[in-house]
Amino acid sequence: MLASYTWLKDYVDIKETPEELAEKMIMTGNGVEGIREIGADITNVVVGRIDRLEKHPDADRLQICTIDIGKDEPVQIVTGATNVFEGAKVPAALVGANLPCGMTIKKGKLRGVESYGMLCSGEELCLDAEEYPGSDVNGIYILDENAPAGQDIREYLGIGGSVIEFEIGANRPDCLSMIGIAKEAAAATGSAFKEPDTSFAANSEDVSDYISVEVRNTESCPRYMAAAVKDIRIAESPEWMKKRLREAGIRAINNIVDITNFVMIETGQPMHAFDASDIGGSKIIVRNAEEGEKITTLDDKERELNTSMLMICDGMKPIGIAGVMGGQNSEIKDDTKTIIFESANFNYGNIRQTSRALGLSTESSMRFSKGVAPATAEFALKRALHLVCELGCGEVVGGMVDINNADTEKTVVKADSDYINGLLGTDIPKEDMIKYLNMVGIATEAEGTLLICEVPQERTDLTIPADIAEEVARMYGYDNIPSTELRSGNRNSTLMSRLEVAKDALRGYLSATGFCECVTYSFAGEQDSTKLGLEMPESIKIRNPLGDDTAYMRTNLVSDMLKVVSLNMARKNNDLRLYELGKTYFPNDDASVNAPVIEKPAVILACAGKDEDFYTLKGVLENAVSLFSGKSLKCTRCSVPYLHPGRSAAMFVGKFEIGRIGQVAEEVLERYDIPHPVYIAYLYLANVEKLDDRESMRFAELPKFPASERDIAVIVDDDTGAGDVLATIKASGGKKLESAELFDVYRSDQLGEGKKSLAYRMVFRADDRTLTDEETDAAFSKILRTLEREYGAKLR
Repeated sequence: MLASYTWLKDYVDIKETPEELAEKMIMTGNGVEGIREIGADITNVVVGRIDRLEKHPDADRLQICTIDIGKDEPVQIVTGATNVFEGAKVPAALVGANLPCGMTIKKGKLRGVESYGMLCSGEELCLDAEEYPGSDVNGIYILDENAPAGQDIREYLGIGGSVIEFEIGANRPDCLSMIGIAKEAAAATGSAFKEPDTSFAANSEDVSDYISVEVRNTESCPRYMAAAVKDIRIAESPEWMKKRLREAGIRAINNIVDITNFVMIETGQPMHAFDASDIGGSKIIVRNAEEGEKITTLDDKERELNTSMLMICDGMKPIGIAGVMGGQNSEIKDDTKTIIFESANFNYGNIRQTSRALGLSTESSMRFSKGVAPATAEFALKRALHLVCELGCGEVVGGMVDINNADTEKTVVKADSDYINGLLGTDIPKEDMIKYLNMVGIATEAEGTLLICEVPQERTDLTIPADIAEEVARMYGYDNIPSTELRSGNRNSTLMSRLEVAKDALRGYLSATGFCECVTYSFAGEQDSTKLGLEMPESIKIRNPLGDDTAYMRTNLVSDMLKVVSLNMARKNNDLRLYELGKTYFPNDDASVNAPVIEKPAVILACAGKDEDFYTLKGVLENAVSLFSGKSLKCTRCSVPYLHPGRSAAMFVGKFEIGRIGQVAEEVLERYDIPHPVYIAYLYLANVEKLDDRESMRFAELPKFPASERDIAVIVDDDTGAGDVLATIKASGGKKLESAELFDVYRSDQLGEGKKSLAYRMVFRADDRTLTDEETDAAFSKILRTLEREYGAKLR
């Protein structure tokens, strides 16, 4: 947000320099990007009057000018321009002058005649011909005859002054206006804020005779206001208004259009003016576009619309894209006689989505996309009508159209002063808190220790006690809040929670095994669940979504990971090992937990490529579980909509289910445009945290005695889980069974229909002696009998 220092002084009696003001604004929590001096690249250029012209004695194309620069002695400048004449007022760059084109003026001689400067063209001063008529002439820029000789050219052209560039946070859309910044400046400097005049004189006619309004989509357009002005006189805006617009980076067009732009910058409320003669049926209809409907916007481009886009229409055609840009078919023209001012409130999500879809970003769409308070519409419309009267642009018709479905009641937030001090770690008296809050326009009264705060309508960011505490903190001064050591109820507790320790350990292990961490947004849309074959779960809906695809807080990490995989494979990066440690979000149904949202941490792993399969990913997790707990991972069959039905499993460690693993189903891969197989594992981090038993784990010395190995292959039913058989082997092998692992799965018609062969390698060992064959065979036989009993297994 560019805020002119002189413009701010229209609302606040600022005694500080721009640098001092910027420093105070920073200390009250306002981000300042920097201070720019408009016209700083033009120095020592003044208005000069040509008193006398003489031909150069030795050059036919040169003239010697005697220039009055408002001082006792004139200066002599030699020029080759042909459009100058005696009495002309011109920009004169004196010796030592700097021009924005990069030139520095020095004393010189042209064919033996000394020249003490240079006469400037509009191009050399980098002037816009539309804003400064005549500056594009091929020759010297001829100024108005009333220009005072000797005046600094920046002051004369209105291109001087300081502009402070503010960084506006997403929670402060009210500061995307001069009034919003001015109120912050008043609070920072302790000065009073002067409200701009909104009074205007209207005739006895009724606006309903000129325009009627129908809003068909009240969700996307909560409020629509309109006013009429007749007997319009299109002309240039006064210099003060053009200067203000110039400082905001906006080009002046004509008095009516300039009023809408001026009010938008001043109040933060975008406005638009329609030529009433172009509104068919004298009726405005706010509706969604029809699929494929087209409109030519003010930038002379035809744009194709879709049904999600909100339009301003008359009874026959679209005349504007709501909150983005008006249509060329209803623009203000030189012969316009009656106008309709629009001051409306549109849903920020809809405007943001429309702007992105059309690739059309404007000052209006930027403000609506951040959020504009519905109450601002009325103030801005009255301000525009006041300026119409002040500039003598036309006659205001009586009355206003106001289709209001928005909540324009003031918000009241209650915050306990003890709570605020406890949150900030301060001891601020209640009376001081009230003073600070009133400074930022929050009307506050006290009932005991409770502060009753009436929030200004434009401050949509203030809704809970913590917001009030933040306002107190920034007006008290962040630098006045003492720094203290982190306090903990348990002196022996670590600074990191057990969960954070587990996350760090898992992150370190995965990174060491070749996995790259990725971070995605915590937002999701209904289409994410649809692509995974899931029903839309009960989710947290976002108040100000970027669009329909980010309207909810996510309930799983799978969709985001598949998007990352798809993006990589689209760029020919097919060999992948990725993971993300993130959070999922669910509504709180537990009344005992004082929070509206339950956050559940989770981990997702994905791998793809010629050397990756279900078992490599399972091996990574087995090693991770072993490192965390010293326990083994058990997999059982499960059904997950987004995983292959025969290549998916639920993972257990003891009684805890820690997640799911499997190959992504082919139909899901197609929905994400993923051309190659992908394997994913989804872990519930809360359960992984419970397994973290590394502190009690102990390492054993290397074995002193040799091992005895046995292989066993058994024939079982095809639906018997290999993991279940392995778990049975380990349970029945006794203390002498050191390890067991699956090394082969075989299917053949010779085994019988619905049968398969599972082969395992078993290692037996004793700590105190070498096992005899009889001892090993006894353990082996026990395992075989158990498998025959539990699974009907037959030795192959």
